[in-house]
Amino acid sequence: MKIAWYYNRLKSMSPLEIAWRIKKLTWQMSNRILHKTHARSFARSCSMSTQIVDMIDNTSFYGLADINKEDCPLQWIDGSVAAADKLMEHRFELFALGEISLGDDIDFNYEYKNKIKTPLEFGPWLDYRDTKVFGDFKYFWEVPRFQHLITLSKAYYLTGKNEYADEVVKQLEEFIKQCPYLLGVNWTMPMESGIRLISISWIVAFLKDYLRSRPEKCALIEQVIKSHLHHITNNYAAFSSANNHLVGEAAGAFVASICFFGMEGMGKVRRKAYDILCREIIHQHYSDGVNKEQAVHYQIFCFEFFLISALLGRANGIDFPKEYWEMLEKSASFISAVTNEDLSIKQIGDSDDGKVIVLSEGQYEEAHSILATSSVLFDRIDFAEKAKVFDEKSFWLLGKKGKADFDNIKKLSDSKQNPNSFSEGGYYILGSDGPKEVKIIFDCGPLGFESIAAHGHADSLSFTLDAYGKEFLIDPGTYTYIADDPFRNYFRSTSAHNTVVIDGQDQSEIAGPFIWKHKARSFIKNFEDNGDIVRVTGWHDGYEALDDPVVHERSLSLSKEKGSLLVEDIFRCDGSHEVTLNFHFSRSCSITRTSERNYQINNGNKSIELCVDGMLTDTLILGDNDTLSGWSSDKYDQKFSIYTLSCCGKITGRSVIKTAINL
Repeated sequence: MKIAWYYNRLKSMSPLEIAWRIKKLTWQMSNRILHKTHARSFARSCSMSTQIVDMIDNTSFYGLADINKEDCPLQWIDGSVAAADKLMEHRFELFALGEISLGDDIDFNYEYKNKIKTPLEFGPWLDYRDTKVFGDFKYFWEVPRFQHLITLSKAYYLTGKNEYADEVVKQLEEFIKQCPYLLGVNWTMPMESGIRLISISWIVAFLKDYLRSRPEKCALIEQVIKSHLHHITNNYAAFSSANNHLVGEAAGAFVASICFFGMEGMGKVRRKAYDILCREIIHQHYSDGVNKEQAVHYQIFCFEFFLISALLGRANGIDFPKEYWEMLEKSASFISAVTNEDLSIKQIGDSDDGKVIVLSEGQYEEAHSILATSSVLFDRIDFAEKAKVFDEKSFWLLGKKGKADFDNIKKLSDSKQNPNSFSEGGYYILGSDGPKEVKIIFDCGPLGFESIAAHGHADSLSFTLDAYGKEFLIDPGTYTYIADDPFRNYFRSTSAHNTVVIDGQDQSEIAGPFIWKHKARSFIKNFEDNGDIVRVTGWHDGYEALDDPVVHERSLSLSKEKGSLLVEDIFRCDGSHEVTLNFHFSRSCSITRTSERNYQINNGNKSIELCVDGMLTDTLILGDNDTLSGWSSDKYDQKFSIYTLSCCGKITGRSVIKTAINL
């Protein structure tokens, strides 16, 4: 079976991809033998001086170059210290486990959820998705990203207490001992090396005073930098993996090349990473700013890689092209469009809660920082008004001047109008944000990026609905990346979205945990706004492969004056088919049947009414494990029971089903 799978994969590859994979395999075979030699070389070549501190000291390092300790508000200092004190006790927030103890000695090769000690074998050849051997890869990759070490380093910077810095250095020493170059799970993915390099740059920036008198510790950090750059620059992602992974690898290499510019070969590293970033920001986005992965989390993930690279480059005389900054602004506009009133984001497409950098503690929303920072970069009062306040992360990135600019932007009267249609990415906004407004996001876009569409969901013609500052109809999210968990496929399926399932089949065919076979194509017919009535119509071809092909078309008509939404599902076929309309409600909602076909949905003190078409039989489901229905997930590896209204019936020939929602 494995041989057949590899054969089919080989047949699908171009000659260029085959050549690249041969080159990659050759490098791996060579480095399987030479990895110890490389590790010794990285250690020997370290200078035992404080040159890395001098380099970063001569770098205009984000907002830190403009900030004194006294400039940081007291509540941020208190939050940093409180978080650092927990980390000093090795207490760590880890997905569904919540706050756990990592033990007296942190094991960087340990999967904490399933309590698995992962093998210390040649990393590039490890099958880290084998759950029996490795468990859930999210649980062994999170701690080694070093993002918690930024928190400890920041606490040292704000308080001057050496114990925080001592702990950082101790953990870096342990990482080097436990994770020799190219051995173990931390060397399977070059993107993880990129994220660690970004963390290292902030660690050194915060620990400059501490490191100046400790050249042996500087040599330790220099060793980490060299090994990680060697890993990335020899293993840049390509072809099907050249998505957010490639962006993360290039961003890590670029940031390191600026911060540690005096190290050998950094000019070549910088030029290569710069070229990749300039190319990929255009290649991985549609011209309207929507990221082609069709996943909001990965839109944000890539945005931050592109942002931190561009900010650091510009501050140090290496600016990015005009088109790069324009695409960043367009991306920020889309992120703003799919951000809720409370600054949380819609869970469209895959999400694994991964972050590029952690610069503030406690509860915060990534969209908040993006909007606050982008309002300053692009003079966007609409972003500033949505962000409301200048957050801590933006403060560290942009400094005191950024904060002053944010306050001045909020006083401006003129503002750009955020678009309500992203026609290439396939998202359409009906209504607008606000406690007195209704907002609907309609999905009529591609499945995902390139051939495997790794992070897309089978959600064509689905929509979400917010009313008066409350969520009602939602995208249920992702939950897990584990292949053998049935919920991985459920949360990607058509039935997990507010759209139509025909004959019990998905619009697009799942072929693996991050791969699709048959992919539905979506097409927009019209989008019009005449002031009162906003109407959008689209269709997809996902069910044309049935023995009796079916075209599904959906129209949404929002009347602002009447406060009503009409959903019309039109089917074109010759024979008969079973159809199911699913409506997934926020876990804050309670639902009451008020008559034979009517439901009242309450969220706090706000409510909507939904009327089911008379030709359908409706069933209300709450968290059913047997049918895998009635679940949502807004955090990785955590799911919650929700109400799902499942409406089933039979169509024959051309048919129309109408759902009325009174707001």
